[in-house]
Amino acid sequence: MTDPLLTAAQRLGVPTDMSAGPGATVSGMAIWARWPRHRLEVAQDVLNQLSSDGEARVTPLGATPLWRAQRGDWTYIGRFEDAVTELANHVVR
Repeated sequence: MTDPLLTAAQRLGVPTDMSAGPGATVSGMAIWARWPRHRLEVAQDVLNQLSSDGEARVTPLGATPLWRAQRGDWTYIGRFEDAVTELANHVVR
């Protein structure tokens, strides 16, 4: 099953994994290791990509673990990663 956050990140060009070694930036060289990025880091980078849209935003809901994603009249409430994912899917349609 594919992760909707990672799918949205890939559509926006946000990296979903990290690598180490000489091949990380120099072509033709071997990469020593590769591992997935933390979901919160990916979600924050996706949100940063969406920030160029003046209407798109994600804000905390008071003293709860929930976040509100908004763009125009559209709203979604959920965990941070889920709110960012739904906002990305709404904006990138």
